Amino acid sequence: MEIKYRISERAKDFLQEHLPAALEAETSFAALKMLYELIDDKGFEAPKYDRLNEFGELADEIYDEIYELNMGDA
Repeated sequence: MEIKYRISERAKDFLQEHLPAALEAETSFAALKMLYELIDDKGFEAPKYDRLNEFGELADEIYDEIYELNMGDA
């Protein structure tokens, strides 16, 4: 599988485990959109859902890594 945007090994490992479809995305923008939806779905603490949980914090770090590596490419 050829990834069509720049990605760190850490981000690749995270996506393989939690969001493999993002590795097949045509652009970094498409992958980031998928990751944003994952964070929105699983990344917040109950009951108020106003703060990231541990998974959300890690996913947010991965989001930032992908964004920084691909700025201007999306």
